[in-house]
Amino acid sequence: MSKKKDELIEILADYFWSYKSYELDGVLKGYGISPDEALNPNDSKKVYARSGLVKMTEEEIIELSKRIAREAESISFNKQMEEYFGDSIFEFTYITRRKLAEYLDMCPNFEGKMKLDELLHGIWDMNETCTRDEDLFVFDRMTLGEYIIKHVVINDDISYKDMLLDILQIKYISDNSIIKFLEKMVNPEVRTGEEQTQYVRGINEIIGADGFELVVSGKISNEPIYKVYKRQAINNNMKNLIFAPLGKKPDIVIDDAIANDIKIVGNTDNCLMYNFEPNADGLLWNTLVKWWGSAHSSENIQKDLFKRLLNSLDSQPEKDFFTQYYTIYQNANEYPALIPQVYLHYDPHARTWRGSNVVYTHQRMDFLMLLPNGIRVVIEIDGKQHYSEGDISSPKLYAEMMVDTRKLQLKGYEVYRFGGYEFMDSQQMKQTVRDFFEMLFKKYSI
Repeated sequence: MSKKKDELIEILADYFWSYKSYELDGVLKGYGISPDEALNPNDSKKVYARSGLVKMTEEEIIELSKRIAREAESISFNKQMEEYFGDSIFEFTYITRRKLAEYLDMCPNFEGKMKLDELLHGIWDMNETCTRDEDLFVFDRMTLGEYIIKHVVINDDISYKDMLLDILQIKYISDNSIIKFLEKMVNPEVRTGEEQTQYVRGINEIIGADGFELVVSGKISNEPIYKVYKRQAINNNMKNLIFAPLGKKPDIVIDDAIANDIKIVGNTDNCLMYNFEPNADGLLWNTLVKWWGSAHSSENIQKDLFKRLLNSLDSQPEKDFFTQYYTIYQNANEYPALIPQVYLHYDPHARTWRGSNVVYTHQRMDFLMLLPNGIRVVIEIDGKQHYSEGDISSPKLYAEMMVDTRKLQLKGYEVYRFGGYEFMDSQQMKQTVRDFFEMLFKKYSI
């Protein structure tokens, strides 16, 4: 038996000792541990637990240790695990947890509309005995809630940062507890309005590094409720963007097969190709304008680029959607580019050439937005050509469209579809577009 396995078994045996004798057998079996049948947990709980643990391989012991650290809500156990696994057992890293404590310490109105112990209740046990005042007699010791109120609120000699890091041990609580704490910090019962928005934005900047974000999940009394979600981001580095063709399909060749470099040949003005800078994160309209201006000179670069992109759109609903977006945000300092007619797939052969062996049923998307943190949003305006042949509905076309949507979503793209009918009333269309982007940008704190 290796030293590491032996040490972990002793820590695990100590952990299982905390259970009642009559609970222990069921707990151990729940973790797949089989103690010796000749032993009785009433005689020695540690010996009973150890007899099953020693039968497991080192890999099984390591996985069991990590599982308990993730699930058991035991700060003392998780502190012991740090020596062996660091923060690899958690999805929220130690760095993120410290940054959260530092950020929340700087924020105004930490407890919001609640009392501090009420805010923390449910994530930490505010009624447990606090042993930090070791010089006090046992009967004079305070609960955790009383200690926090005394030192953080009344005496003001402990900061919120030190409360989170030193007293509440936020470094060692479970990921689920971190999520409950963050959701409560921005709950409408605690804070609303601009204060809620600022907290959400600041927290998302921190937890985004671990792939999480606070997202609006609903409303209560017309106030948004935020939940923490694991972001469905695409981690691949962006390299090329092929978009806005004028009529015919672009003529694309591989310029360097090893480096996977492509280029457009023939009539290069027919289709646009944007090359991303290394490690680019999203694409803003201002960035796209600067790129266009580097190769085109005119009195109004933005207007010329807008017209060039608008000309790539075929249907009136697509043009209305595109125009309305830039009308709404034209005076904003920075906002994501709404990119029309983007090739997310590409097959150089025509569908008629491949016949029944078609590779991609849908190669070009109506619109694409590349948001920070790897978020890619596809927007489709569905005219009747998406679900009918002429004036006759086509279940086959509709099914193909749904298959394409599922594939994109499984790759990490967010897909939003609009029906062309939604754009028949111009005033309603403007409100529909405005509402959609307001909700989308609020979702990602843009």
